[in-house]
Amino acid sequence: EAWEYMRKEGFFGLIIPKNFGGHEFSATAHSAIVAKLASRSGPLATTVMVPNSLGPAELLMHYGTDQQKEYYLPRLAAGVEMPCFALTEPNAGSDAGGMEAHGIVIKGDDGELYLKLNWNKRYITLASRATVLGLAVKLHDPSNLLGKGFHPGITCVLVSTDTPGVVNNQQHDPLLIPFLNCPTSGKAVVVSADSIIGGADG
Repeated sequence: EAWEYMRKEGFFGLIIPKNFGGHEFSATAHSAIVAKLASRSGPLATTVMVPNSLGPAELLMHYGTDQQKEYYLPRLAAGVEMPCFALTEPNAGSDAGGMEAHGIVIKGDDGELYLKLNWNKRYITLASRATVLGLAVKLHDPSNLLGKGFHPGITCVLVSTDTPGVVNNQQHDPLLIPFLNCPTSGKAVVVSADSIIGGADG
């Protein structure tokens, strides 16, 4: 019931612009809402806070292509898509520079560009509920297919959790509270290069 109420009332679209179905609230308004929720339930406050701060919506608003924004932002605002931001790793913590997750740019038999992704993330808020991962990886392009050099660097990729090879069906329980803090992993997961936030040319 709580999840349906949050979806219905647009709690997952607090910062998303109104033209994409969100509330377009300021940082102050967002903070006031989260503070009120936290006075009742810490896990509830975090459940609302994370999709409205870290993760796909904010990244898309700043860096997404028009096509990515038009598809994802209305779905995120309505709670049809549930996002998470997958950065933290067992051997790197939240140090993006030390992460081991990586993607390799490849050309498919159809001539299109794809990414082959491998990752092992821990303590990712909402990962077990997520339908779309905002996955932080170090990108490698051995054949310079993107034209940005052999090692374009750290980027964020949108990965649907129903993509073959994605594992996100487990949950940590560090504090004995109903807080969705979860691992996610993937091995040789293939997605379109257009899944890079900002697009393959962004």
